[in-house]
Amino acid sequence: MRNMASSGASARGIAAVVGVGPKLGRSIARKFAHEGYTVAILARDLGRLSRFADEIAREEKAQVFAIRIDCSDSKSVKEAFEGVLSLGFVEVLVYNAYGQPAMSWNPINFTDIRIDSFEKSLAVSSVGAFHCAQQVLPGMVERGKGTILFTGCSASLNGIAGFPELCCGKFALRALSQCLAREFQPLGVHVAHVVIDGVVGPPRPGPSTSQRPALVGEQHSSGGTGDCAISLMDPDALAQTYWYLHIQDRAAWTQEIDLRPSNNPRIF
Repeated sequence: MRNMASSGASARGIAAVVGVGPKLGRSIARKFAHEGYTVAILARDLGRLSRFADEIAREEKAQVFAIRIDCSDSKSVKEAFEGVLSLGFVEVLVYNAYGQPAMSWNPINFTDIRIDSFEKSLAVSSVGAFHCAQQVLPGMVERGKGTILFTGCSASLNGIAGFPELCCGKFALRALSQCLAREFQPLGVHVAHVVIDGVVGPPRPGPSTSQRPALVGEQHSSGGTGDCAISLMDPDALAQTYWYLHIQDRAAWTQEIDLRPSNNPRIF
């Protein structure tokens, strides 16, 4: 079920990142590892996940655990978090799983959507988040501290023609975030929803953002020209915001934040 890569020891709690691929999820995991956390990274592809764990452990001299999870399956979520919770107190949960397959980022005619596909998307985008949050909240409430961060997108805020699967799942995730924030913030648990209003690209070459200063106005282009050029969002830069949300003073917690490239005011 899981694989481990470790180097050194962590003096902090566990940061669990659900939905780790080669872009944002990996960057978030790397950032928390850099800051001294033991990190559990979870996704369906354990082979690829193990490579990410080895890479992050080596670069950040941290403990990183790779654990397989299928967010659409409640039994898989429970089994995965038995492994996560065995590592210690989960202080941070980042839910970054998407219900829309990578090959399906094209509009789909509503009448062509299969009900099983629609249900699977809802299960990953929102029901999986529900199950994951239920696994970690008791420990957070007991200790009076913790952070839960949900990754949203443009579809969290607006219905988009051709994307009902994604929109319905992300609308529900946003509602879950708001409900949990209102219930658990008074108990010391920070819950926030991060709207990624743009296209996430690969990290910029060179040291990760966790190891280099931010450059004001720095852009990362998709290679287009003129008005058609799209600035891809650097996942290492986005990961800085997730870290900032975690360390916010509880006197002024953010419940929702939206992030977008400076030269692309809105994607939809």
